[in-house]
Amino acid sequence: METNSPGRSLKDNIKSLAKMALTTGLQMGTLLGAKALYDSLFPRYEKKDIDTVFGEFDYSRVAAWLPRSTFFFPSGQWKLQGYFYPCSGAEKMVVVCHGMHAGSDDYIPFIAHFVRSGFAVFSYDCQGTYASEGDSTVGMCTPLVNLDHALNYIESSPEFSQYKLYLFGHSWGGFAATSVLSLHKSVCGCAAVAPFNSGYTLIAEKGAQYAGPSADTLAGGFPKQFLDSYQAMLFKDYTKLDAVKGINSTDIPVFIAHGTQDLVISFHHQSVISHRYEIRQNNVTYYIGTDAHAGHNTILHSERAVAYQKQVEKELKLLKKALDRELTPEEKADFCRQVNHALYSEVNAELMQAIVDMFNQ
Repeated sequence: METNSPGRSLKDNIKSLAKMALTTGLQMGTLLGAKALYDSLFPRYEKKDIDTVFGEFDYSRVAAWLPRSTFFFPSGQWKLQGYFYPCSGAEKMVVVCHGMHAGSDDYIPFIAHFVRSGFAVFSYDCQGTYASEGDSTVGMCTPLVNLDHALNYIESSPEFSQYKLYLFGHSWGGFAATSVLSLHKSVCGCAAVAPFNSGYTLIAEKGAQYAGPSADTLAGGFPKQFLDSYQAMLFKDYTKLDAVKGINSTDIPVFIAHGTQDLVISFHHQSVISHRYEIRQNNVTYYIGTDAHAGHNTILHSERAVAYQKQVEKELKLLKKALDRELTPEEKADFCRQVNHALYSEVNAELMQAIVDMFNQ
């Protein structure tokens, strides 16, 4: 796989943009403006203050009963923070790939479910996220680059290579988990929740969804020549991979879940499910989330968790209205302490059990 390490030097980027100007016919000013806009979409994400986080989405809330070890591993020029959750007697390990705007800790309820079900778990923060290095998240193909390097690390590790490997990813991470199947044949099963099909085309597809046919020349607000060339510059051959190609490259069991009212990754436009007729293999199980499970994140949680999340949000709005202002950090922390964190983050047991059953086939 030919690749740059995402996040090149400014000098290298300027040289590449100058070359791009010659090959695309676009003015340097247009390219610099488009680059600034593109880069602004992929900032670095820091972890939120635990005192204002609702749910078991921070390790400090589960550390007493969910042991883990931490370490760093390389992804190109960057070091990513990895986490290993052991499970006594486990022969299988699930690699958990988080979504965008999130990190590994945001998936602790699902990590805990896998450990309770007899799996060891390996997770990590992607580049530019939480405890990992990187001053930005670079682009939609970043999680695929990071997962490729994570699997290389696992496959060469005496500690981790002993396990049969399974993948679980959500959204950004779901795209990575399915697309990486083209590169790694050591994987025994894959589950992706709310995944998009292609990191390379997603921005243009989002533009087409809202702007119509004009998006062919102005892809997601960018000149198409720039969008194609800049992503190729950042990610090289990774841009050629997508979920459908990954699924079609293997006969391992694959589980795809998506909510019908997903407002982040459209069920009908960008999702893997919207490309299901391109999937030739008969190894795929589809789970369609409806009603309480129809959303991008609510598909992951139980019906009573979704109802409780709405209740908490309503109570928070009423408190702000009563005060006629935003809450201070101390007031937000006081409110947070009253939340039932276990209920707030309770998993969709039907979805998770279906995935566990598939991994245990």
